[in-house]
Amino acid sequence: MSDIIRGGQFLVKETKCEDIFTPEDFNEEQIMMRDSVIEFVDKELWPNKERFEKKDYALTEEVMRKAGELGYLSVAVPAAYGGMEMGFINTVLVCDYISGATGSFSTAFGAHTGIGTMPITLYGTEEQKQKYVPKLASGEWFGAYCLTEPGAGSDANSGKTKAVLSEDGTHYKITGGKMWISNAGFCNLFIVFARIEDDKNITGFIVENDPSNGISLGDEEHKLGIRSSSTRQVFFNETKVPVENMLAGRGEGFKIAMNALNVGRIKLAAACLEAQRRTISGAVQYANERVQFKTPISSFGAIQAKIAEMATNAYAGESATYRAAADIENRINIRVSEGNSHQEAELKGVEEFAIECSILKVAVSEDVQACTDEGIQIFGGMGFSEDAPMESAWRDARIARIYEGTNEINRMLSVGMLVKKAMKGHVDLLGPAMAVAEELMGIPSFDVPDYSELFAEEKEMIAKLKKVFL
Repeated sequence: MSDIIRGGQFLVKETKCEDIFTPEDFNEEQIMMRDSVIEFVDKELWPNKERFEKKDYALTEEVMRKAGELGYLSVAVPAAYGGMEMGFINTVLVCDYISGATGSFSTAFGAHTGIGTMPITLYGTEEQKQKYVPKLASGEWFGAYCLTEPGAGSDANSGKTKAVLSEDGTHYKITGGKMWISNAGFCNLFIVFARIEDDKNITGFIVENDPSNGISLGDEEHKLGIRSSSTRQVFFNETKVPVENMLAGRGEGFKIAMNALNVGRIKLAAACLEAQRRTISGAVQYANERVQFKTPISSFGAIQAKIAEMATNAYAGESATYRAAADIENRINIRVSEGNSHQEAELKGVEEFAIECSILKVAVSEDVQACTDEGIQIFGGMGFSEDAPMESAWRDARIARIYEGTNEINRMLSVGMLVKKAMKGHVDLLGPAMAVAEELMGIPSFDVPDYSELFAEEKEMIAKLKKVFL
């Protein structure tokens, strides 16, 4: 295990290029999965973009059921509960390629497969998993995640929703309101976080969506983008929840929420990749076809510079996301081989690379916004029209910087987690930092560097950037 790089160590250790996973390393199964997902998107999603923009929530539910029939909702679910039990790379791959056509479906898919299902597979009892996960994996049921409240956004542990134990001790009565709940309009099950008495931390519960049990919904929210993603407030009025539906233990809800978001962050980065590829392809096609001054505008340096920047950012984001996904999968496999359960191995594997998950969420969400913005600019006036695909792509991209923890929160988290790792001795920042200090105080080398080896100059530039950080 000591030979495998740890989370955050990319700053102080060099990794051989042969040990870094990229999409070029997809095996035959992964290539087939990618091609299958692209075919699904081109058949079911892309031709219906106009309907998604007109708040067709029924269409979102319909194609989610089709995704379930094809197995896409079960990629990360263990076989024991009706899933395909594929590795973490496959999970990221499906999330990547299924998310490029419309943010409405992408959000519904991510909310269901991630924060709607994963808390049960990772924290649920055997009875809970047997009861609920097969239905969620098949698309028979859909899940939603009730964490955010009017007064509890980034400060997720400050929620006011209460859970009161009944006198006979058989159930809890949950009372409170949640907002911005994706999939609320058609879900069958909520993951709800509430506070028991005056506990320091919130507690998680599995709550079936039964309107006769004190559950009501607000109207669909009118949003800038992801217009066919069902987003509503959810109100609980003494909703009865059996004690056996508590997730993990009392006061464990905040831990569940944070670990679920770690997975959600790298998957959100992945969900921004295919959107960039399709935006770039559309921009290049338009630039080649659009003629001004008797010349295709793709011949102009200003347009070429935009496309080059878009492609560079997409390539970097793709490479970093799949590198981290492979690092997580390797860590999971090692823990499983050492006797850890699937639940514990995945939790610890993702937690190890939580820094990278936060970094990727920030970087790729900002890249997709810049990409779609430049897509509009390349299209010019047509880009501002709803008749072209760029303006909806730009609107859908905007939410990526907000959910799964705002980019501001994730910037603070990534640094805070790195410092904690350094203090625990998991990442040696002090040693390399001292070495940089000594180098600055010493006599500089005047030797002419040898850049004959492939990427030698680029590697040196990266090494210098790491020194600047330290």
